[in-house]
Amino acid sequence: MLKTLAVIVVLLSSVTCFILSEKDICEDEKARWNECVEGLINKTTELNDVAKKVIESSSTVAPSHYQNHKTNFQSLLQCLGDIHCKGLQKMIKFQFDTYYFEMEMNEGTAEQCVKEADQTEPLHSCIHPKDIEFPTSDDFNKKVMSCTEEVLENTKCSAEDKKNLMRGALAVKDMYDIFSVVLKNETLVNEFDLKFDYTKYL
Repeated sequence: MLKTLAVIVVLLSSVTCFILSEKDICEDEKARWNECVEGLINKTTELNDVAKKVIESSSTVAPSHYQNHKTNFQSLLQCLGDIHCKGLQKMIKFQFDTYYFEMEMNEGTAEQCVKEADQTEPLHSCIHPKDIEFPTSDDFNKKVMSCTEEVLENTKCSAEDKKNLMRGALAVKDMYDIFSVVLKNETLVNEFDLKFDYTKYL
């Protein structure tokens, strides 16, 4: 009986330690998150305002805002690091990582060939229309890839550049699909536990 009781006490102690450790991790992450975002105020007010809007509204902003401040955006992602705890912050980090991947796929010759064909705005409208609201509709999500493909047909981009641009569009489209479900339910937001995996698109 005493042995059984001792085992139960040990198990309860282990569970308690785990719960406390998880709580400590989440508190540390929250503190780091606030510090990283607030730390951008001295670098660029615009980017900080964009980040604040995303955090406060669970909405999104077009990556064009970030492209003008890519260095600071990259610094933000590095500062935030991996988010362990489930919830809104992990969802926003998923969004940031998705947009950063898209930005990388759009760089260099891919960006240049789209610009030379005067298709920058049409391409942007396929993926990030100005009047976009979250959660996006299924009809909009389904058209992202076909719209992107049609725009790229009007360019002289190489096959590799088109492939990269489509990869970026697909990553954002998949994010839209996920958020279309998650943002309809506060419980799903609080339980969000996905990490962006860029290898799915390479």
